[in-house]
Amino acid sequence: MPRVIVVGAGISGVTASIELRRRGYDVMLVDPGPLPHPLAASTDISKAVRAAYGADEFYTELAERSIPLWRKWNKEFAVELYHQVSVMFVRQREMKPGDFEYESFKILERRGHKIERMNSTRLWKRFPAWNAQRYQDGVLELGAGYAESARVVALLIARAKSLGVELREGARFSELDESDDRVGGIVLDDGQRIPGDLVVMTIGAWTPYILPFTRKFFRATGQLLFVVPLVFPVANGTFLAVDWICLRQRPQ
Repeated sequence: MPRVIVVGAGISGVTASIELRRRGYDVMLVDPGPLPHPLAASTDISKAVRAAYGADEFYTELAERSIPLWRKWNKEFAVELYHQVSVMFVRQREMKPGDFEYESFKILERRGHKIERMNSTRLWKRFPAWNAQRYQDGVLELGAGYAESARVVALLIARAKSLGVELREGARFSELDESDDRVGGIVLDDGQRIPGDLVVMTIGAWTPYILPFTRKFFRATGQLLFVVPLVFPVANGTFLAVDWICLRQRPQ
């Protein structure tokens, strides 16, 4: 049975490990821990699950495939990991071609998503807590929501172990074990060599630092996020709870 070493036990690493194991591979998952790792991109209070990605229609297609699977996980784990509460993007002027919100709206509209264009009037009527004079335009994606990301990773790690994935928590990757222009495994920081037929690196923003040769073509960037719990009065004494809103800044 071919052996695959997966380095990095975030959401990409643990889901890759589960899928590889189901396909019959002997899988080892390596991470320095603790798990979920507090600095992993997938370890957070929540992550937006939405199909609005501006002009990047490829990501919209991925979201369309993922949302039904999130609902499936809710049933499989018998716990609500994905919450469909809608996601809204608004801006302070009328959105125009090239804007994230405009391109998102047009693509979602064309692909048949449940959306609403949120001009000042609609925004004030639906969410009176918002300053409708300040936020003049935007898009509300009704089928979107958020996932409890750290909780998801923890449950998936447990599932991976139950399927027979060997978890090496506390093991720190040092370098690839290479000879004759071939990768034959990995080397840990204590010098231990772990052989493998295939190595899958799922290390996210650490890639150009852990694999220095990738600095020629990889560069890690980020966005500033604020997590704000919000409650909006809707009508007749009814309130809409929104667990977070994302205020974003494009990376420079």
